[in-house]
Amino acid sequence: MPRVSVVMPICHTREEYLRQAIVSILQQDYDDFEFIILNDSPENKKLHEIVASYKDARIYYYENKQTLGVPASYNRLLDLAKGEYIALMNHDDISHLQRLSKQVTFLDVHPDIGLVGTAYKKFGEINRFKTIENPSDDAEIRALLLFKASIHHPTTMLRRNLVKEHQIRYNENYISLNDRQFYYDIGAYTKLANMRDVLYRYRFHKDMVSKRRKPEIFAEQCDFHAKWFEKAGIKLTLQERELFDNFVTRGKCHIKDLETLEKIEQLLSKISDANRHNLIVPAKEFSETCGRYLVKRCVNAAIYGGINSSKLLKKTKLPLENNILLKICHLALCWRG
Repeated sequence: MPRVSVVMPICHTREEYLRQAIVSILQQDYDDFEFIILNDSPENKKLHEIVASYKDARIYYYENKQTLGVPASYNRLLDLAKGEYIALMNHDDISHLQRLSKQVTFLDVHPDIGLVGTAYKKFGEINRFKTIENPSDDAEIRALLLFKASIHHPTTMLRRNLVKEHQIRYNENYISLNDRQFYYDIGAYTKLANMRDVLYRYRFHKDMVSKRRKPEIFAEQCDFHAKWFEKAGIKLTLQERELFDNFVTRGKCHIKDLETLEKIEQLLSKISDANRHNLIVPAKEFSETCGRYLVKRCVNAAIYGGINSSKLLKKTKLPLENNILLKICHLALCWRG
């Protein structure tokens, strides 16, 4: 029985990208693993030929009878896996040489943690060379999940017994938000973590789902937010939900009036207070997250609306961190005024 099951769905993948992904796993400095590759584009026989060209007994190749999509393919891969740990892998990315060994050691040393991600570096046609490091602490990860994915999905390694015993599945109605829902569900039974080590290279290119299907992904985000608030017992008006979806978590919004910024502060304070009362996620970390998002939107309002938010920030009860960019924006607005 292998210690680790590396699982990778593939679908109409470019040959160059697929070969780099496969080789990055086969060359790991840890070799007690099976490598399960599931073709979700069964009509594409070229992909089978590429995988078959690697004469490695650790590779197990499967095909879906018809295209199922990423979440359904991951659910099948969870069923196929036999290892104590399951490591996820994208078909167009690269795992660092020590990825498996370091994550196995981490989970061995931390039996209370059931899922761990890693820091990663972006590369490819766009967004090159940027390193992303998510929060390492369980409380911070949980506090951030409402706002964004606080673990980078293809970097994760998890304990198979958790998904088996508790029948945890990917939400097949989502094309992108299934990872956040998965963390939310598995987090009911275990702690979550991120390693500081950069053990993964994440390829950015124009064919990414996140680039091609933005309207659908935004609709999923709205649905996820609504369900999160419902489970948390936090009642928001339709206007407040629209404000959260369109301005609080949407990074490319343009805030051009003080009234909108004030409503954002009121909304973030409301959900922070409600969580402190209901304790859905750790209160201190959630309030700090709300404070950070308020500051981000103040920067946005300064740049796109010429709004000085100094007075608003002085009266808010949310905990605030020092932000140099916002200070510069406020000084510029004072100087210009």
